[in-house]
Amino acid sequence: MNKSILNFEGAHFIYSPERNVAQYGYLQPMDLYCFHQSGRIIISYGDRAVEKAGALKREINAFISVDELKSALLDTYGVIPKHNIKFAFEDLPMQDGNARTLTSDDYSTYLAFLKKNNPGCENTDWVREYFDEMVINKTCVGVFENNILASCTDAPGMPYMQDKVQEIGINTSLEYRGKGYAAAACILCAKNIIISGKCPQWSTDINNIASEKLAYKTGFARFADVLNITL
Repeated sequence: MNKSILNFEGAHFIYSPERNVAQYGYLQPMDLYCFHQSGRIIISYGDRAVEKAGALKREINAFISVDELKSALLDTYGVIPKHNIKFAFEDLPMQDGNARTLTSDDYSTYLAFLKKNNPGCENTDWVREYFDEMVINKTCVGVFENNILASCTDAPGMPYMQDKVQEIGINTSLEYRGKGYAAAACILCAKNIIISGKCPQWSTDINNIASEKLAYKTGFARFADVLNITL
């Protein structure tokens, strides 16, 4: 998001041709993308959302709640918006030392972990290249228990500002959850991202309470609600 836009309040509608195509890391285009904070709403839209954008503008002001905004989008476009929370990094918590950054020697362990936690993933031809890139960038951080990879971060694709920010993804095997492993892995991953000269980023679905709590443990603060629709 352009920083100059975030320097003032109000409701702002911006046409963007980038809304017409699926961005890197996403399977479908987001025809309309809404950024909601208290006193500030920014709506970016593409060709498929143009026709009804005028009607939406008449319903929107900078002070409506995110739930009111969701209702306005549903009424206008007939599509239930996807609702995510974006977090801004604030401070790096203390580390307990039981996480480590994976190396190229850990590939077979990582592959086994990925297959275990994604049983529907049959084609793994892409994994080696993805893993090697994470190793180079030090964004693949894990916690082991009895030499078994229990929890591990990954690096979701960034459609914008790849040279400045990196989102953190995390997965923990079911039997190892509730032990603080995810927080330990994410904290070290965030540290590695900062050392690389980038800023850690976190986002989650509004209904993923566990991910939201983990964000706070990892040093993030709630920044904005994001709504998007694909027509």
